[in-house]
Amino acid sequence: MDIPDAPDDSKKIYSVEISIEQSGEIRTEPLKVNSNDTARLIATVIPSTKSKKLRYLWYNGEDILDSGTTYAISTSYMASSFISENFIPNHLVIFDSEGNSLETDFHVLVNAPPILSEKTFPADGDTLYGTPDSPIHFQWSFYDSNDSVDFVLEIDGISYSVGNLDNIHQSGFYPGRHSFRIIATDSFGDSDSIPLQDFYVIDTLGGK
Repeated sequence: MDIPDAPDDSKKIYSVEISIEQSGEIRTEPLKVNSNDTARLIATVIPSTKSKKLRYLWYNGEDILDSGTTYAISTSYMASSFISENFIPNHLVIFDSEGNSLETDFHVLVNAPPILSEKTFPADGDTLYGTPDSPIHFQWSFYDSNDSVDFVLEIDGISYSVGNLDNIHQSGFYPGRHSFRIIATDSFGDSDSIPLQDFYVIDTLGGK
């Protein structure tokens, strides 16, 4: 009796990794995209030598969206949560010439980072009058569609976490040049910041 040959493991696809490329950066986890720029999903199989002999099908639920090793995500696909949920893949099936298949589920997180306005108080170059006991009002504005943003106010190189406040009063400024900036971070870890702003304090007591 002839003994059948052992299966040829060299023909099998062992694993697949989904990554996302945007603005020249490639990441695998989390699969997060900025809704303000185009991106693409990339499927990488192991062994890589079989990648050109395979068929790739990108699915959203049970609907086939496209085929190929990559899937382009345009900004129009990220215009709303409804469009994102229906036109960005969440499932990939790979077939080889022997009829074997490999499937993987994934989730693409679409997020619009916070945007800080360049208009602040004090404005860059402002001159303020007071004493070290006089409180200075720091104020800024922003936009974020998630409505959950925390701020860090950096004054003279020291960082202060101010939570979700968009203004505070701070004293202790002696005469001379000072600097500050704002850093905004949303609940998805995306952030924005403004350039360093300089302001000048003149002591109203004239050193008396």
